[in-house]
Amino acid sequence: MLGYSFDEFIGRPLWEIGPFKDRKESKLAFIELQEKEYIRYESLPLETKAGRSIAVEFVSNVYRLNGGGTRVIQCNIRDITQRKQAEDALHRREEETRRFFEANPSGSYIASPDGRLITCNSAFARMLGFDSVEEALKIDLLSLYPDRTAGEIFLRRLRERGRLEYDEAELRRKDGSLVHAVENAAVAFDERGEPAKIYGSLIDASEQRQTEQQLHPAAGKRPPFYLNIFLSKAGPGRTIVYAPKTEILVKQGKRGDAVFYILEGAVKLAVVSQDKERTIALLGPGSFVGKECLAAVRPRSVASATALSNCTLLRIARKEMLRVIRHEATFAAFFLDYLLARITQYQEVIMDHLANSSDKRLARILLLLANFGNGGKRQAVVPRISHEELADAVGTTRARVSFFMNRFRDLGFIAYKGPGPITVRADKLLKFTTAQ
Repeated sequence: MLGYSFDEFIGRPLWEIGPFKDRKESKLAFIELQEKEYIRYESLPLETKAGRSIAVEFVSNVYRLNGGGTRVIQCNIRDITQRKQAEDALHRREEETRRFFEANPSGSYIASPDGRLITCNSAFARMLGFDSVEEALKIDLLSLYPDRTAGEIFLRRLRERGRLEYDEAELRRKDGSLVHAVENAAVAFDERGEPAKIYGSLIDASEQRQTEQQLHPAAGKRPPFYLNIFLSKAGPGRTIVYAPKTEILVKQGKRGDAVFYILEGAVKLAVVSQDKERTIALLGPGSFVGKECLAAVRPRSVASATALSNCTLLRIARKEMLRVIRHEATFAAFFLDYLLARITQYQEVIMDHLANSSDKRLARILLLLANFGNGGKRQAVVPRISHEELADAVGTTRARVSFFMNRFRDLGFIAYKGPGPITVRADKLLKFTTAQ
């Protein structure tokens, strides 16, 4: 290991040989060894005969020969140079990563899956009005949102999707003032596939937003209307709400004051007649609930709308909904197309119940959940719904629905595993429903 021959070691004091020669520390170490009869170095720098520096793990102990008075020293030396070099390289990379993290002008942070801050940089602390990183680490992500529910929705969307990009939100500074932030965040998963950490960064877009708001009136025109932003972000008259499974959004016989746009999850429309509930529709993302409130004379709701799974919805106040219908041609055209598509789909459902078999009725309901034909994708993921609920909507038994679902899976119309969501291959299901 050190490049010496056997003869160069035998019979000579160890501190007079090569790497130990003329080292005062070595003599002191031998004195300590004689007193304690044991010494260990986790990483000891040595020099080979050729002058190359190596790192070794050094363990030495004293024991007596045959139990007598003669004491001998046994040394075990292991070359750990490569391990030490790898550890040093890792330490340098960690230090470089830390310097990059700290120098990043955006507010960077690392948090646990439940939103507890693990670390952040100075830019994050400054953006949110904290005096130091240490002070910022005393809070969690949820407390940054004026409405804690909005923070819970952000964390849930992030865990479900794995990544959120250019997500805009109003966050609250330490002094209570608001900052308009653009956030990018991603989840790191452990070896079991469970969320382990959240890595995120914030950009303060408050000045940009204020400038845009000032420029539009100066130009003598209304700000541009973006349909996707209107239907996905909170704003005047619009609130993102979270509805847990079984929560009633609209109650039969009551007058509503808002329309709900489903962002995530599934909603059941049902009517109660003669003390018996009947499911009339199952709605998925991209569907509106509570449209009846928009009529000039608000009628009472003819059906109840209930969350079939945990849902994220955009609640649009009746006044705001009427405003965009009247003043935003893009939205008015979109909403009219939606209503016409829904009328057509409900007519098809009625025809299904009159003329089609229960398997085609089930296929039609899965297409409605996937929002096919109204801007839906050719393949969509919908929440898992119990076979009892599907059977009630189809008008058949649970056993028949289970049989059809297994058959659809075998034919490649749908895919699901265990209690997870259902992947609907809408183009294949559509061919099945239109086949003679």
